[in-house]
Amino acid sequence: MLEGLKKALVLLTAAGERRANRDLGRKATVAAARLLRDPKSIGERLKGLGDAALLHETETGSWVGPEAISNGVGGPFDACDLRHWLALAEISGVPAVPAREVLSLDDAEMAVLSGKVEMPENAVSRSVRKNAHLLEPYADGAEAEQEEAVDFDSLDEKLHAAMDAVPEGWMVRYARCGSSNLKSFAGAGAAGPEAPQVRLGPNLEIGPGWVRVGNRRRVDVSDSRTVEAAAQGPGGNFPFLARPWMEAARYAVSEDPHRHGTAFAGKGIWPAEWRAFVENGKVRGVSWYYGWCGSADQESAAIALQVRDLAQAMADKAAGIGAWPRYMDVEFVRSSQNPSLLGNEAVQAALVSLGRETVSCTLDFIETAEGGLMLLEGGPPNTPFGGGHPCAFAGCGGAPKFGNRTLTDGVAFRTMPQVLLGDPSTWVDGDREGCILSWDEVEELAMGPAPQP
Repeated sequence: MLEGLKKALVLLTAAGERRANRDLGRKATVAAARLLRDPKSIGERLKGLGDAALLHETETGSWVGPEAISNGVGGPFDACDLRHWLALAEISGVPAVPAREVLSLDDAEMAVLSGKVEMPENAVSRSVRKNAHLLEPYADGAEAEQEEAVDFDSLDEKLHAAMDAVPEGWMVRYARCGSSNLKSFAGAGAAGPEAPQVRLGPNLEIGPGWVRVGNRRRVDVSDSRTVEAAAQGPGGNFPFLARPWMEAARYAVSEDPHRHGTAFAGKGIWPAEWRAFVENGKVRGVSWYYGWCGSADQESAAIALQVRDLAQAMADKAAGIGAWPRYMDVEFVRSSQNPSLLGNEAVQAALVSLGRETVSCTLDFIETAEGGLMLLEGGPPNTPFGGGHPCAFAGCGGAPKFGNRTLTDGVAFRTMPQVLLGDPSTWVDGDREGCILSWDEVEELAMGPAPQP
């Protein structure tokens, strides 16, 4: 069943990416058409985009690299870059799933491999093409220069050579995120003790972060999640990392809520993973990562407390050296002059808690079969305007977008009964019994029943 599901997930993910590309093309065409209706205002309208780009470049240009953290040197850093979190775990004495860099691309190479947006063929797009010359004074020709500077045959060999040194059974990911296929496998409970690989034909196989054509694999760079994360992060260098696929110490088997009511409805298997939520230097909450299948039992309670301690150790070390996780979505909101944001109490309160020189983030851990709890990755904090997903805390305070924080203090072992993680309209507070416990309740549960005489 799982093998058939994996193949279906690969095909559905590919179809979804093609559909998203077409949707992006349509939106870009409509936006360009609106811009060209009033050519005199093009410069003014593009100024706002230029200001955002300048803020992005200035902010990300101030971030330190992972080698600084390895040497105990602080500074702002990319909250989405796995390399920084691994460096922080190492100097904190926290076990982590290792990773090593196998590929690095520059701006020109990444631009070429990112692909092109598929533009629709209709009256609107024809009008845009006809009037595109009006935009020429605002174009710098950088894209054309990048394409001319790249040797496609050498670049293709570079992608293959990077995989030649990666052992079978390993995964590959961009430093800032995993691939779309990896996300699909994990979310649907189709990724078990071994790295998921799907053979689509005699000469084609898809794995986590790579593609095999014939007898040789290459890194998959054109994946949509990778391209989007690359566009949002610092430019200049785009590293890809190889990691061993870790077998979990425990797995949860449950009906998959994502496949409910479809032809692929059924059970999935999810590894025991946890997410710690750090805000202003303190671990506020810990959640079972796959919130629909956790359980509030003694063993899980004890492990949740261990997750809290490991995450706190990393937060303390980061604060001690002055290493501050930064996330561009938060910085864009912080600098916004939009009245709806300036007047929103929840947004402004969150910005105070997520100060620029605070340790606020999410830290993910996996229960491994051999090494106990290990850091899997880190990421941005949970906010009312994006960032780290609340996992089983969803509904604690309402939907996150420009509303209350979804986070609360304690441990979320599973989502509340009324919450469907795929439907934010169901994210309303309710009966938390057996789902979300306070720290005192978790500590009591972890101790177990009193000994009988």
